[in-house]
Amino acid sequence: MTERFQRKAGSSVAQGIDDPSMLLLDDGLPEWVRLPAELGGTQAKVLGAHAAPCPMCGTGPNVRHLELPDSLGVAECPRHGFAWYRRRTS
Repeated sequence: MTERFQRKAGSSVAQGIDDPSMLLLDDGLPEWVRLPAELGGTQAKVLGAHAAPCPMCGTGPNVRHLELPDSLGVAECPRHGFAWYRRRTS
């Protein structure tokens, strides 16, 4: 059985989607994330992570960025939540 969890930006606890009584403490890098509807709403495999400034704030402390296929990325900012973006390619 596979359980899906949803976590808010900045939280270390995720709540079960199908069973809200299930909680998952942050266990590090996720295997995959669900894209927002504007980006297709599908799941995307997490390829890696790094720390850098939020693309919306531009300054301040570094936040976690997840690297996804197709040059997609998502930053987890305590102020802006999940900030989705496309990385520049050469």
